[in-house]
This record gives sequence, structure tokens and C-alpha cells, in this order.
Amino acid sequence: MRSELVRVVTVYASTVRIGDIVNIRGAESRVDNMFALHGGGKRLILDTSEPFTLAPAVPLFAKRLSTIEITR
Repeated sequence: MRSELVRVVTVYASTVRIGDIVNIRGAESRVDNMFALHGGGKRLILDTSEPFTLAPAVPLFAKRLSTIEITR
């Protein structure tokens, strides 16, 4: 049996994923797309179509959906 779990994780430019729900200035937005930038940063395209530049060493809190296997 599989179950879905939402985890809160700290993400950086190197670990953020499409589908993460990131908290930026107190508002939650889903990452719809992203592009690598010189120097290790990422340009995140949010579900509001707003771009956000994430520097390599800047942490963000994100909600991430995980699927777990439950064995009985």
C-alpha cells in the first residue's frame, strides 16, 4: 500500500525541485519550472508566473510531497 506524505524541507538552489511549494516572503507558491544561472543560482518560475531568483546559499522552506510504501 502506498501513501502520500507532505514534508517540510529546507531547500537551496542545488536541491529545489519542480513541484515544491516554497515560502517566499510569507506566501506559498509552487515551482512550475526553473533554469540554472551562472554561479549556481536558479531562476524559479512560480505558479503565479512570477520569476524568483534563488542564490546558491539562500535557504527556503518548502513543502514536498513524498510517496511512501506501507507494509503490514
